[in-house]
This record gives sequence, C-alpha cells and structure tokens, in this order.
Amino acid sequence: MIMSERSKQIEQFASLSVIALLVIGSIAIMFPFLSAILWAIVFSVTIWPFFIRMEKALGGRAGLAAVIPTLLLALIFFLPMVYVGSKIAGQASNAIDYVEGVTEKGLGPPPPWLKGLPLIGEKTAGAWQEVGKDGPKLMEKAKPHVKIFLSAMVSAGAGMARVVLFTILSLLLFFFILKQGHAVRTALVAMAVRLGGEKGRRLLFVAGATMRSVVYGILGAAIVQGIMATFGLWISGVPNPFFLGAVTGFFALVPVGLIQVVLLPAAGWLIYNGQVGWGIFLVIWSLGVVGNVDTVIRPMLISRGAKIPFLVVLLGVLGGLATGGILGLFVGATLLSVFYTMLKEWVSPDEDAGIARESLKS
Repeated sequence: MIMSERSKQIEQFASLSVIALLVIGSIAIMFPFLSAILWAIVFSVTIWPFFIRMEKALGGRAGLAAVIPTLLLALIFFLPMVYVGSKIAGQASNAIDYVEGVTEKGLGPPPPWLKGLPLIGEKTAGAWQEVGKDGPKLMEKAKPHVKIFLSAMVSAGAGMARVVLFTILSLLLFFFILKQGHAVRTALVAMAVRLGGEKGRRLLFVAGATMRSVVYGILGAAIVQGIMATFGLWISGVPNPFFLGAVTGFFALVPVGLIQVVLLPAAGWLIYNGQVGWGIFLVIWSLGVVGNVDTVIRPMLISRGAKIPFLVVLLGVLGGLATGGILGLFVGATLLSVFYTMLKEWVSPDEDAGIARESLKS
C-alpha cells in the first residue's frame, strides 16, 4: 500500500516535470516571436467585429474573410511604415552632408527679408550676425550630437529589413488567428468560465472591449493628426508634404508631442526662405490645431470601450515602444490598459458591466 502511494507520487512528480519542461521549452522556442504573436492577437481582437461582418457577407468563407482585413492592414499601416523607414534611410545621409556643410561655412549673412520684419527686424538681423560670428564654434560643439542623432536615423532606416520580416510574420499570424477565430474564441470562453465562472467570462469580454478601444484611440488619433499635418504642409508650400505628413502620423502614435519635431522645422524652413506668413500659419496650425486634436479624439475613441486614464495609455505606449519598437507600442498600451481595466472590474464588478454586455453582442 505504501509502495503504491509512493509510486503514484513518483508518477505525478514525473508527469508534472515533463509538463513543466514542455511549457518551459515551448516558451523558450516562442519567446523570439512573442511580440509578433501579441501584436497579432491584439489586432485580431480589434478587427473581430469587422471580420464577422465580412464572413457573413462572403457566405461563411472564413479564409477569404480573413484575407481582406490582412491586406487592408498591410496597405493602411505597414506599407506606409516601410515607405517612411526607407525614405529616412535614404535622406539621412544627405542631412549629415548638409550639417557638415553648415559647420564648415557657418550661417552666412542674414536673409534680406529678416531686416524687413516690423519692430523686431533690425534686432533679429543683429542677433543673426552675432550668432554667425560664433557660428563655427557653436556648430563644432553641436556637430557630434547632431551626427549621433542622424546616425541613429540611418541605423533605424537600415534596420527596416528586420521590421519587414517581423511585419510579414505578424500578418501571417494575424491571418491564421482570424481564420481560426471561432475555435479560439470558444476555447478562451470555456477556459475563462472554468477558471472564474461567469465573472471570468465577463472579464474576458471586458478585456476584448478594452483592446479595441485602445487601438482605435491610438491609431485613430494618429491618422487624423497625420492627415491634418499633411494638409497644413501642403497648403503652406512645404516640399514632400505627403512624406512629412506620414512621418508626422507615425510620430503621433507616441502621444508626447513628437509631431513638432517635423512640423516646427518645416515652419522654420518657410520663414528662412522668406515665406514668413506661411511659416507663422504652419506654427499656429501645428501647435494650435494638429498638436491638440488628439486630446479630443483619443479620449473620445478610448472611452467608447473603457474609461482608461491617459497616464496608463502613455506608460503602455512608451514601455511597448522601448521593448518592441513601433509595433510594440500597441501591445504595451493594450496590455497595460487591459490589466488596469480588469483590475478595476475585479474590485468593482458592477461598474463596467455594461462594457461586457456590449462586448457580448460582438
């Protein structure tokens, strides 16, 4: 009897050891692709209602219904990203040459239009000349920092091959998750019910609603800011407005004012070339309109699914960006927002019950 119990214990220990080794081995194998897997899951949950409508319209053909959102996602999100990255890689070397030329030649005399500015023209031209005298020294001090920044741009552009491979993997995973979505959804619901009963089921759908709202908020605000930036650049006469607008849109994914890194220098270029009125317009448009539109659009879109503080989204975006690059910011923002929402739902289960009811309809 004692030997029988001991044999059972040894069997259980051996079984658990094998299971643990399998789990650890599987995690080790999948770890390099974790970001791509999480990204595909996040966007699959986000696109799910659209996929269901497409599947019904196509007579239940899940494969074809999964192809359409995959191609749309590649066209709307990934192709512009690859385009911007390749252009940055191509233009960064020219920017380095320009900085080196300015370092050697200095700023030169002030442009004629500068003296013509009312009230501040003479003083500004004098300040220009004073800076011009010390220009070589200032440029020499700034040159290493500028070159580091521009070299980082070159490296980022040169790393586009890795991003492209990661993109292809993410899209493939996205396609297969959508295609098998009904089976995956059923398994997840069964698992949630088994672990937490009806409360677990509700938390699962609250998590799905939170994912959708966060992605809509981040992506929607960035698209609107990119379009508005492109319009301002185009109407003011800045060269390559569509490229610069696309760069602005990608910078807008990180809600910390990075869009001004593109727009304000463009306004300065206009003023430098004598188009003072359009330069001032672009400054006002950049700071007053484009820079503030996300404060309206992002909370409005996110609040449709869950009430998430801006700080939670910001920390998720920055953390995801630091760990997974441009695609990781969506994963970081959604994971942190889902954790916050589920924690709040766990503490106050009735507060967001409406979210779960709406999500169950999807």
